[in-house]
Amino acid sequence: MSAVLDAVPLVVVAASARALAECLRRAGLPAAGGRLLAVDAFGDDDLLAAVDGWQHLPLDELARPERLRHAIANVLQPPRGEQRDAAGPVSCQRADVLIGGGLDGARDALRAIGAEYRLLNTPLESWLAAREPLLFGQLGIDAPQTRAHPPPDPRGWLCKHADSSAGLGVTPAAAVALRVDGRHDTVAAYWQRRVGGTPVSLLFCAHAGGIVPVGINRQWCSPAPGLPFRFGGIAGGFDPGEGPRAALRLAAERVSAASGLRGLCSLDAVLDREGRMRALEVNPRPTASVELYDRAAPGLMALHMAAVLGAALPAWRPAATCRALAWVRAPLPLCTGDAPRACADWRRGAVLRVDDPLCTLHAEASDALTAMRRVRSAAAHLRRRLRCRAVGSAPAG
Repeated sequence: MSAVLDAVPLVVVAASARALAECLRRAGLPAAGGRLLAVDAFGDDDLLAAVDGWQHLPLDELARPERLRHAIANVLQPPRGEQRDAAGPVSCQRADVLIGGGLDGARDALRAIGAEYRLLNTPLESWLAAREPLLFGQLGIDAPQTRAHPPPDPRGWLCKHADSSAGLGVTPAAAVALRVDGRHDTVAAYWQRRVGGTPVSLLFCAHAGGIVPVGINRQWCSPAPGLPFRFGGIAGGFDPGEGPRAALRLAAERVSAASGLRGLCSLDAVLDREGRMRALEVNPRPTASVELYDRAAPGLMALHMAAVLGAALPAWRPAATCRALAWVRAPLPLCTGDAPRACADWRRGAVLRVDDPLCTLHAEASDALTAMRRVRSAAAHLRRRLRCRAVGSAPAG
């Protein structure tokens, strides 16, 4: 890996960069002498402990090309006490950039960053091809009926916005106020028939010779008013049975071959009661599920880098135990104190409003469903504890 990863700064850009930064550190990346930097919306305590520099960028500005370019340029400034290279502006420094969640449909932002820095992700055109809403139908992959324009009758349909992630841009089509001029941007939104079942995903690493399946995950939602499909958490190591396993792998292989994906990606799907798999979308970048496997068996990011850069793939095997994580949001306005146990993404002293992101909780067990129950129970317990504290009382922790 050292032959293809130079000792240049490596910048993780994501809505929340902590998990990927920690995975990189566990893999011994970046190369010796290179700084690990981050641009994200939170700057939580764990992230700041893992990186050599951080730049804040609010969630609503993450996909704006100029704001993103400016944030990366700022974080690339030399550490205090070091001399800045007088040969050119900071934005011309050599650097590698790894994109995480929050930029899935941000075409202009991705192109702007790719024009200045080396992206340690799948090639941009592959990224965009994999996000094409009609791709599954074109490849003969079982998926819900999908349209580029609104259906005549919106009942039973969902409207999905391509520039969102974590389920934040998925709403019932009947609740969407459509533009009356009849012009609908097929990049910004598409429509998909709603299907029932168990939400799952396959985390895999795409490379020149095919894919390496990493694990199948069980997902769940944390609904909120206007956000019925908001991401709530995920459990790794889920076993849906031989048929669904084969269907997920075949779908990932077809998408990867058709679009040229490289590196860690995930395929979201729904499994019905009969075990039929229906593909929903592809996330062409490392997702939240990566740390579920990397925490117990470090090295997934080395696998990702090798696949992206065309190097020999290192050996990697998942651990025997299963892990789960849950995203917890503030149940009331509060100022945070010390972090709870098994907690990540905590910001001590943060002033939060109701429903602001609070932290991520982790649990492990011998099987995915037990790990899921444990982490959901821990999340519910934390919320109950916090509700017992009035606004302005002692810090929560």
